[in-house]
Amino acid sequence: MSDCCGEYWFSITPPPGFSAAESAVMLENAYVQALSERALTEADVVFKRYFCSDVYRYAPLLQRHEKEHPAGLTLYIGQAPLDTSFCSLQVYAVRGNSSSTDGDEMLRVKHGGYESLWSIVQPTGQADAEAQSDEAIEKLCHQLTSKGMSLAEDVIRTWYYVRDIDNNYAGMIKSRTRHYEACGLTANTHFIASTGIEGKSTRPSALVTLVTHAIQGLQKSQIRYLKALANMSPTHAYGVNFERATCITYGDRKHIHISGTASIDDKGKVLHCGDIVRQCHRALDNIEALLHEGSLGVGDLCAAVVYLRDGQEYPQIAPVLKERLPRDCAVNVTEAPVCRPDWLVEIEGEAIAPHCAPFPNFLSTP
Repeated sequence: MSDCCGEYWFSITPPPGFSAAESAVMLENAYVQALSERALTEADVVFKRYFCSDVYRYAPLLQRHEKEHPAGLTLYIGQAPLDTSFCSLQVYAVRGNSSSTDGDEMLRVKHGGYESLWSIVQPTGQADAEAQSDEAIEKLCHQLTSKGMSLAEDVIRTWYYVRDIDNNYAGMIKSRTRHYEACGLTANTHFIASTGIEGKSTRPSALVTLVTHAIQGLQKSQIRYLKALANMSPTHAYGVNFERATCITYGDRKHIHISGTASIDDKGKVLHCGDIVRQCHRALDNIEALLHEGSLGVGDLCAAVVYLRDGQEYPQIAPVLKERLPRDCAVNVTEAPVCRPDWLVEIEGEAIAPHCAPFPNFLSTP
């Protein structure tokens, strides 16, 4: 568990060797205990992400336990956890926030002088990935407009979970590029920090699931887009459109939202093809460069998700993760192919550190 300035990240991984039903009970008990240990209530929980080896089978099982502890926005995603069996959980909580749900897909969170909107958008049609992405982005824009927000001005982080990414990623990118350009998100302005990764929805027909985090109340001077150009090329250099990382400065802290990061160089070339250990080191080197550009360090990482194309290779990188990630970082490791087949591992992260700046605090002073 990581605790920084009233924000908490939990990574809960039941021990292997138990049934799915037993693992679900262990997750629930560990979740309740983690809240209790930090004197948190379920009202403090903002976002829960369950990683499931078979999301169709295990999401209903987990949902039965969720009814006993309804809190925050909950995502069930089909990505097999590699650090346990059946299912694992990552939780983000903010002490003293004021939140309200809007159906199963939106959560509004008031903190300090800001309001965050967390959304899960799944298309309902049977169309291809491009059309489903169109539907998801259009639905998100409608949600944002209803809350006085916009895609270009207020969304600071997205996750695109794509079923069969080797075949459907291109359609998602085509849709996203078209919508981004329409609202002024280009290489000449800015993009949005993002992860685009293999992931199955609880709906078998859904080829794309879009998860977003928007914040209302930020001044433009609070937002900085991190590039680490000595390490990595701009993403538009190879036909995609996201920021490597976004740094947000509040009056009392800094946040750095790190997009899915892989083994890439400053020309956009995949490095160390076929060698997952060296790819893992390079991905972490790139993350450290992004953190350094934002005046933070790897010790400020509070949460990370590590995605592997082939779960059989996890034992090779487990020592690397243990050596290079902070001990209290909430880490989940899953099997989820990256958008380019030569990339064997991708890592995303969240970093938080105390900071003093002339902006409203992230949290109100008690």
